[in-house]
Amino acid sequence: MNTTQQARLLVIGQFAFLALLLFWPSDPAGWGFLDFLFELVGVILVFGGLALVYLALRSLFTFSLPKFSGTPKDKFLQSLKVVWPKPVDSAKLVTSGVFKRTRHPIYSGLLLLGYGVAIGSGPIPHLFFAIALHEILRNKAVLEEKFLTEKFPEYPEYVSRTGRFFPKVED
Repeated sequence: MNTTQQARLLVIGQFAFLALLLFWPSDPAGWGFLDFLFELVGVILVFGGLALVYLALRSLFTFSLPKFSGTPKDKFLQSLKVVWPKPVDSAKLVTSGVFKRTRHPIYSGLLLLGYGVAIGSGPIPHLFFAIALHEILRNKAVLEEKFLTEKFPEYPEYVSRTGRFFPKVED
């Protein structure tokens, strides 16, 4: 399978598992008497994930991606290129803001959101969906890092000082 096909499958899988997490009915049994605690933790993770995705997208659109032109439809289609692992030709490497500590803060936010929904909705099947989303985003990040290493000579040094999804902890 070539990288274009692999990228398509990963993007489709990402959106499929996000949709399953968000729209699959909650487990009525939930977590039993600990429901309130798990729902609270889930809500905190969801809002934290949404905030992280917002900050990362704002950094990308401010520092890396060119300003979109054309009709609203053209602008929308151009903005969808953000979800593909291969960077656009005019992209710049962003290493500031939320990208200073993690290489894939959008994926980190989606993971927080996914696990937040899973924890808040009950253990089955949402937790399985969140784990599957995690694996898809990990594979997508590996593919994206391959493309970024080819495009940006300074990327390996950036990799050495930042974590993939969460900040590196110094020894």
